[in-house]
Parts: sequence; structure tokens; C-alpha cells
Amino acid sequence: MATDVDVQFFSHLNGLVLSNNWGDMIRLLDACLVNGVELPDVTSASIDEQGDVHITLFAPHKAMLLQVVELVGFEPISLNQKYRIKGVPSDTQLILKPANTIAETAITTKGASKLASLGYDIIFRDDKDVKRVYRAKTPTLKHPYIRVDETISDGTNSYNSSYAKSAMVGLLEHMDHIDDYQDPNVLQLPFDPENPSKNWTIEGNAGNCIRGWFKWHWAYMTSTANYAVQEAESNGSMAGNRGFTLCGNHNFFIGSMATTTNIASSRLIGCGIYDTSLPDDVIKPWFLMAMEAKIKASDGSLTTILATGGDPIAVPESGRGFISTRYSPLNPLSAHIITYGITYNSTTGRAGAFGGSAVPALTIPIFDTGGFLKGALPCVCYSGRLISGLTPLLSENSMYVASTIRTRIGSDTNPGGVYFYLGELA
Repeated sequence: MATDVDVQFFSHLNGLVLSNNWGDMIRLLDACLVNGVELPDVTSASIDEQGDVHITLFAPHKAMLLQVVELVGFEPISLNQKYRIKGVPSDTQLILKPANTIAETAITTKGASKLASLGYDIIFRDDKDVKRVYRAKTPTLKHPYIRVDETISDGTNSYNSSYAKSAMVGLLEHMDHIDDYQDPNVLQLPFDPENPSKNWTIEGNAGNCIRGWFKWHWAYMTSTANYAVQEAESNGSMAGNRGFTLCGNHNFFIGSMATTTNIASSRLIGCGIYDTSLPDDVIKPWFLMAMEAKIKASDGSLTTILATGGDPIAVPESGRGFISTRYSPLNPLSAHIITYGITYNSTTGRAGAFGGSAVPALTIPIFDTGGFLKGALPCVCYSGRLISGLTPLLSENSMYVASTIRTRIGSDTNPGGVYFYLGELA
């Protein structure tokens, strides 16, 4: 069995920065989705008797166990492939498990290395560098165009730059340019058939400004202690870097992303193609985890985790969930629908429901309010034991990353966590 190198993850521990600045979200997505992260120069490299590649780097690499590394420019050319990080002997050394067996036993030319990207291209970018459209490098008809927009003014209506930071985000079936979102015959997520532009408009100014509809917020709280209470976008956000984990491949990405410098404020965001159990020749199996916030900047209900997308899988009340395309073969251009994950309870990663297991990770089936059992979320799993912080884990041959997210029981919003499944290490 070959080692899986399809699903990659990134973290703030790799030296990537998500701070209280406009542009941080787009820069982070450029690195993780498209470019990857270059590692320091390789000073030595060898192949051991098991076929694993050992490399020594000129400076600290900041790479983590079980991440995917890509080698290029090596000879023999069979070394130019993807690897799982099998060992981290020091901050300048890595042991790499190849996806494909290497027959050679000696390295004649050292090349370069990087943490491999998730496998996307930038299809469109604007001249002000505040908008992106991403899509899989080798797309099928199912793969959406992923539009991420940090615009705060349309020239007339403006959102104050000192307010909370967020990107308007959505999926589109087709695009010919970066602002191509007004065609009612092109499916979007989120989608209002009566107003295809609803997700992308800016209305009003200052505290009355309503900016976008579904958004990825990465900096919107003013204290590390108040992430459970309600705040307004106009309150601003605290300085400092946010912790995150972003995991996925060319089909999807899901991340736990803190909104303060306290990792306990993390919530799930993500989008892409879910593992569908329904025919997908007409209906796109898309999902989007984002906060629904078609509200004024001064509205104090922003941070409630009962809002759609507030906590997609970890809140017992009816407000949890995320959005997906509606399963309607006769009318595929239907409004989106609220979708829920089926979990053992709402306290993933908070208690030892299955504490006797090494890695009690449970796949999350999903259903929508229309009554359809739609399939399962990719990669992200319910955790049956306590999770704190960010930890790569190996359970027999199965690879995971445990990552903190915010959960809720009544008024108690202590952190829990999820597992991200990375595949099998051969």
C-alpha cells in the first residue's frame, strides 16, 4: 500500500501569519492553497535502507510531523515527488516517507523542498489585490470557483477599516472575470435566486454598513476572554496573531481558525465538495462553512455561535450548521439549504466519551432540512476524547491532526476539538 499524500495541513506553527490586518486571509490562502511554503536550502540528503529520504536543511524548517513535503530538482528524478514527514529528528532535519517507492539507493543531485500546497490555482485576482478566485488545478465540472473578497468600499458605501476583519466568500459554478456573480443562471453558494449579488454587496456607511452575507471572520473580538459573548463588527478586534489549522486537498479545505490570540476562540471554516451519497450529475455536492452575517456593523449579534455557520458541528441548538446546495434535480438553481452534521453529541473533543480508544475519530454524516441524508463531511471527524491545542497523531497506520475548536453546552462555551483525517502511512 502506498503512503497517502493527498490531504495536506498547514498551521501557524509553520510560521504562517494570520493577524489583525486586512489582506491576511488572502495571503494565507495564497500560501496554503496555491504556493506551498518553501523550506530552507537542503545541505545534505540520503536514502536509508527502508527507502525513506533523510534531508538536512540550512536553517530551522518549522515543518511538522505528517505534513506533506514536495521535492524538486533532485537526481535521480524518482526523488521528485511528494512525501509524508515520518520523523523530525531536529529543527533542521526531516525523515520523509515517499508516496512512490524509490528504487535507487544514492542521491547524486540535491534539489529544493517545500511544504506542498493543497492544489489550487489563482484564476482571477484584482488590481488592488483584495480579491481572489481560486479553483482546483485539474478541475472537473463539479469543482467550484471559490471567490474570496476583502473589499471594504464600493466607492459610495464603506465599511470602516478599523472594524472586525472578514472576507466575503462564496462558490460559483462558472466565472469569466473576478466580479462575474450577477448571472441568475449560474449556481452560487450561498444563493438567492432573486438576488444573485446578495453575497457580495456593501450597503451603507460606518455602523450602518452591511457588508456581504456569508463571511470568514478571522479577527473580530476585542478580548481573549470574551469569545463566548456577543459583539459587533464595529467594536474592532485585538492586535496579535491568530492560531489556525487548515486541512484539505484540491476538492475541499476545512480549518479551525481562532478569532483572537486565544486558540479557544477557534471555529470551523471551509468549503468545497463533500462526500456525497446522492447523484451528483446535476446537483453540485458543495458545502460552505461560513458565518451568516447580513447585519449592520453595529449589530451586537455577530459573534453568537447560534448563527448559521457559527459552529458548524459543535452546538446542540438549532442555530448550528452550515450551508450546502439544495438537492433539487428539477430546479438546481434553488436557494441554498441549511445542513447539519450527525455527531455522537455536541461536545466533540471536550470529554472522554470514548477515552479508552487511542484516536476515537468518527466520520460526520450530513443531512439537510429538506430531509435528505446527503453523505459525509470530508476529512473532519468528531473526537471522542479531550483535545487541546494542535497535535499530529498516528494511530496504527492512520494519520490525524487534533485541533481545538469552540463548543457549547448551554452558556458553557469551553473549547473542545476535532480530528482531521490525513490518510494512511504505509
